[in-house]
Amino acid sequence: MLPIACGLRPILIAAIAALLATSPPAGAQTAAPRRIAYLGTGPSESVRVCMNQVRRALQESGWSFDGQLALEWNDAGNDPAQLTPMAQAIVASRPDILIATENMPNEALMKATQKLPIVVMGPTNLHHVLDAQLRPLANVTGVSLGLNNQYAIKPVEVLLQAFPTARRIGMMENNDQPGHNDGGSVGPITDMVRQIGAELVRVKFSGEAGIASAWDELAGRKVDAVMIRPDTSAFLGEHARQAQRVGMPAIAHNSWFATRYGGLLSYGAVGRVNMCGRGARYIDQVLRGRPLAELPIEELYEAALVVNLDAAQRLGVTLPPALIARADRLIQPGERTLAPRADATPLPPFQPPARAR
Repeated sequence: MLPIACGLRPILIAAIAALLATSPPAGAQTAAPRRIAYLGTGPSESVRVCMNQVRRALQESGWSFDGQLALEWNDAGNDPAQLTPMAQAIVASRPDILIATENMPNEALMKATQKLPIVVMGPTNLHHVLDAQLRPLANVTGVSLGLNNQYAIKPVEVLLQAFPTARRIGMMENNDQPGHNDGGSVGPITDMVRQIGAELVRVKFSGEAGIASAWDELAGRKVDAVMIRPDTSAFLGEHARQAQRVGMPAIAHNSWFATRYGGLLSYGAVGRVNMCGRGARYIDQVLRGRPLAELPIEELYEAALVVNLDAAQRLGVTLPPALIARADRLIQPGERTLAPRADATPLPPFQPPARAR
């Protein structure tokens, strides 16, 4: 072995010591990434866009998805009966944070755990777990559309303005959605419809497979126009297709109903990007150890009116000029609406145990 020059010996010894200090001992494992698990009702391009925005916002906050964080996608395949066992399986795997963008998955997660933090980003019914300052009294916080009933009432107002001579207004409800079985919340809508001398016709469906027959029932009951009650975005496309099939004008609370799926009217949420970027701030704070009690729920309501004149032409309906004039976006006859696509890396799914039978 060649002798080491005297001047280089201290440098070499220091370099070896630094290498040993930073190298894991034999057999040691690197820390697993901190897991953020999303649970949804079914495949949804709007939610994939949302999760991509969450990923970008967390990266901008200094987090890395190269071994530091993992964002997982889980959905029940539009079968609400699977939400409870899936929530239980995900909770049993002990992720660091749970995410929900809709009421049904959030309810399933809250029943599955009272300890793991849940961050919501969307229409959720959280009144019973908040104090007067919107601070959480349970293991959930985030950005919600569900604290103010305006996101359900305003679309009805628009629908009545669009069809002032309507005498039967249909309301499409999801039988699996807990909030849709609360008769009290429909009271203001029923009053509005009665004030113009019309009748509210409520029809419910269960699962995506039940949507077509629900629209057939509305058509059979001679409904003039339909309000799709705020629900999972996974069903928007099917509602738009069935409304067109039976030739019935309808409004939904999500702009993608009109802009992406060809529905007639939408009034309400203009997209999830801003909401999900804000939701990522909550995830960032929870990851940094801030208690949920210090993170009040943010109520967000950004509404826009979208009028699809191409759909109006296909349905053979004429909308009032005043309504068209106040639209935030008009889709002209012949204009091609965008096919829904998520433009970033798909999220890896969590693989739960075999589903309960």
